[in-house]
Amino acid sequence: MTHRVNFRFRPMLALGSLLLVATVARSAPDPAGRWEGVAEIPGAPMRMIVDIARDPQHKWVGSVILPGLGVKGAPLNDLTVTDAALHFGLTSAFSTPLEPAPAVRLARRTDGTLAGELHEGGHAARLLLRRTGPSQVDIAPPSTAVSAALEGKWVGRYELGGHPRDVTLTLANHPPGAARGEIVVVGRRTTTLRVDHVVQGAEFITLQSNQAGFRIEGRWATADGTIQGQMVQGPFEATLVLHRAAGAEEKMP
Repeated sequence: MTHRVNFRFRPMLALGSLLLVATVARSAPDPAGRWEGVAEIPGAPMRMIVDIARDPQHKWVGSVILPGLGVKGAPLNDLTVTDAALHFGLTSAFSTPLEPAPAVRLARRTDGTLAGELHEGGHAARLLLRRTGPSQVDIAPPSTAVSAALEGKWVGRYELGGHPRDVTLTLANHPPGAARGEIVVVGRRTTTLRVDHVVQGAEFITLQSNQAGFRIEGRWATADGTIQGQMVQGPFEATLVLHRAAGAEEKMP
C-alpha cells in the first residue's frame, strides 16, 4: 500500500517542481534595461548603474556606470543570463588588475528586482538593482576585415599614472571576413589581450578587447603611415601612436 502511494506521489512532486520553476522563470524580470542600485560596501557604499541589452546577433551585452569612481560605460565581461540568474564581471571598470577579478552575481526575483552580491578583493557586498528605464548600452557595429595596410605588427607606447607601457598590436584577417588580433602591453607586468572586435572605416579604426575592457581608437589614414589615437580602459584614456614594426610583415597564424 505504502509502496503504491510513493510511486504515484513522486511524479506529482516532480511535476509540481517543474511547474514552480516555470512560473518563476515566467515571472522573473526581463534583464534588458537600465538597472540602478547601491552595493552595500561598509563605510563606502557604491552606486551602480547597469545597462543590459541584446546585440544584432541576439547576444547579451552590457555596460556599467560607477559615478563614485568616475567610470562611465565600461563594458561588462563574461555576461551570463539564465532564467534564474545574471552574472557579469567588472574587469574593465578598474585600471589596476584586481585578484580575484571583481564580479557581480544576481538572482532574477519575481518582484521585478535583481538581488545578489558584488564580489571585490575577496569581499562580498549586498547589491539590489531595480529597473529604471530602457537600456542605454552603445551597441557596437559588426566586426570588419582590415585592409592590407593594417595587417601585421604595430608597436607604440602610452603613459598612464606616470608609468610608460609598451604596446605591440598584431592584426590579421580571419574568415569569414572579420579581423582578429592580439595586444601585448608591457609595463610593470606583461598583459596579453585578445582583440574581439575590429571596425575599420575610411579613416578610423576601433579595436576592442572585451577581456579587460581595453579599447584602441585611432586614425589610420595618416600621411606618415602611423595609427594616431588613444587607448581607453574604463575611465582612463591616454594618447597612443602605433608605428609599423621595423622589418615586420608578420601576420597572425
